[in-house]
Amino acid sequence: MLKKFEVENYKGFSRRLTWDLTARDYSFNSSLVQNGIVNKAIIYGKNGIGKTCLGLALFDLTIHLTDKMRMNPAYLNNYRNLTSLEKPAVFIYTFQFDRTEMIYEYQKMDPDFLICEKLTINGRVVIDYDYFTPEKRYIDPRVQGSLNIDLVDNKLSVIKYIYRNQNSGENPEIAEMMQFCENMLWYRSLSDGNTYAGYTNGRTTLAESLYQSGKLREFQSFLLENGMNYQLAFESVNGKHELFAVFQDGKQVNKAPFESIASTGTLALFLFFHWEISSFKNLSFLFIDEFDAFLHYESSEYIIKKLNQGRNFQSAVTTHNTYLMNNRLTRPDCCFIMTNNKISSLKNATPRELREGHNLEKLFLSGEFGE
Repeated sequence: MLKKFEVENYKGFSRRLTWDLTARDYSFNSSLVQNGIVNKAIIYGKNGIGKTCLGLALFDLTIHLTDKMRMNPAYLNNYRNLTSLEKPAVFIYTFQFDRTEMIYEYQKMDPDFLICEKLTINGRVVIDYDYFTPEKRYIDPRVQGSLNIDLVDNKLSVIKYIYRNQNSGENPEIAEMMQFCENMLWYRSLSDGNTYAGYTNGRTTLAESLYQSGKLREFQSFLLENGMNYQLAFESVNGKHELFAVFQDGKQVNKAPFESIASTGTLALFLFFHWEISSFKNLSFLFIDEFDAFLHYESSEYIIKKLNQGRNFQSAVTTHNTYLMNNRLTRPDCCFIMTNNKISSLKNATPRELREGHNLEKLFLSGEFGE
């Protein structure tokens, strides 16, 4: 699991930003926490404060550690903070796997320009590799094994090289971290469609994905639970499977392509359903940016409840919906407030002792957390 993330000089983060996912000692909603780490996070913040940038920064490691879907190039412009272009962007990830703590840190000048990487396992540095200074290329012999490592291409991660060229049993800690990274998924529910990064490769239409899954009836039930009663059917159009909404007008049957009549909110739900059926069983970490930008508050709550049921993966969503800030759905150490170059849980954003009976939304709106 991801325990802590730090980033500096990346996009809008001119100074070091630290996102600490260490949980607190609340007794309620214990399923939202695993092994002392927040498993289900909700992130709030004003427009332009950096919620989207946090997700982009967090998923930067998928660019050089995995071969999964890359972030849309448009999101990677202005990679380093514009006040310090001469300095590299710095990323530090702290992972906790059972009793193994791994700290992975690296520096980049752009998405494909690695400067150095460092990996620490339970306090012991096993890799400290500088791509531009040969005398600063330490690799623990137990990690290197029989590999001859002399990378000249700074686009290729030394950690990825070791992972790809050894059996997983030779370095099980590295294998576990890499598998976690390979199963991370970022997506956003905005008008630019199914934009995602990580987890898999290739693109398919939502309709084709639904057809291949065989879960059309489940999708109808999913929509009905959100107040939409559709009769749906597939038809083959020019060799492709297209989803139609079917309407009965007396004895006459009318139909229309589902996505041509669905609202933006309905399409956002369709996108969530697509990822739920295709990936939730295998995910390690899910980040949904502006997850409920087009959703009614009841559908927003419905999605949070769905995510909370996925105990096998960590998730984080960004939102402006303060209705979700309540102890029925979450808890003070699982809700985070972003301010200028800072992110803190509600628990750490106030000296007040927060309890299950507190109205978190009311406290937030009254300025208790320094928003």
